[in-house]
Amino acid sequence: MLYYVLCNMLLNNPRGITMARAGVTYHDIAKAAEAIKTQGQEPTVDRVREHLGTGSKSTIAPLLKRWRSGNGEAADVSGLPSDLVEVVKSLHERVQQMADHRIEQARQEFETLKEELRKELNHANNTIAQLTARQRDLENQIARITEEKSLQDKSLEDARVSLAKAESQRDEAFTRTNDLKKSVSELKQENRDIRDHFDHYQQRTADDRQQEREQSRIVNQGLKDQIQDLQHRLAQAESRTSELLDANAQLLRNADELKQANAALNSDLNGKIEDIQNLKHELEEAATKYREYQRKNDQLAENTAVLTTQKADVDKQVAVLSQALETTKAELKTTQNKAAFLTDENKVILQEKAVIQGQFKQLQESL
Repeated sequence: MLYYVLCNMLLNNPRGITMARAGVTYHDIAKAAEAIKTQGQEPTVDRVREHLGTGSKSTIAPLLKRWRSGNGEAADVSGLPSDLVEVVKSLHERVQQMADHRIEQARQEFETLKEELRKELNHANNTIAQLTARQRDLENQIARITEEKSLQDKSLEDARVSLAKAESQRDEAFTRTNDLKKSVSELKQENRDIRDHFDHYQQRTADDRQQEREQSRIVNQGLKDQIQDLQHRLAQAESRTSELLDANAQLLRNADELKQANAALNSDLNGKIEDIQNLKHELEEAATKYREYQRKNDQLAENTAVLTTQKADVDKQVAVLSQALETTKAELKTTQNKAAFLTDENKVILQEKAVIQGQFKQLQESL
């Protein structure tokens, strides 16, 4: 029954036999086996591997068998058939090699998957870092644009204040111009009144001109001086009016320029607002990609957990195979004990048979 089970295991796993690796040589195995035998212990695969500190069981087993064959060492089979012993040994070695091969294969697959997952995780981390940097850049751009908008709002407010001041100055200039116009009108009226008075004085002094010539001359000179002063004041008023009109025109031009600058600032502000909206949209897309990469990262973590579980299952299978090997060893020991018992019993029976044959021979001779 045991032989049948072991054969089925080998048939279902034809790749159980692996090539010996170059890490451990026959010389190393021989030296380790001699050292273990010197210590009074039986050289086994596990003991040789423990003594060397390296090498796989699939590598050590055939080299140890070669050493045993070279030293003429044979196991105590207690009368078992040599074919059965060789078959059991071969099955034991092949089971051991199959277990080592499956463990190594599982380890390599796990390492490969682990490396792939590590690369994907590094790629995801790099992508997340890039998106985080992009997000910081967008935040910095938004802060800078907000600051520029604040400065533009301040400039716009200053422009509005300047415009209000200019409008106030314009209104004040209009008021002063109207006042000056009223002053000019009053001066003209005063001039007309003075001319009327002058004519009146001329008419009154027409009869007494000769007598009052000197007085008339003085009066006329005074009037002329007053007229010149009034004319000078009128010229100054007209010049001041022209200057105020020019200042008003300049204020109107400044107001137009401020209105154009305000329109340009509003247009630039609208462009900045649109850029901010675009940046917010890009930020939302980056956040969506970040969440997608986070989901992939979680999926990779789940895959890692699944691989860990698979590795645990492989370890359990190895433990089951080891248990089956131990069971095989125990059954082999039991078989060896039974064979020894049968051998001893056969010896006793042969001795009894010899005694009976001697007694029978003596009985025949006596007859």
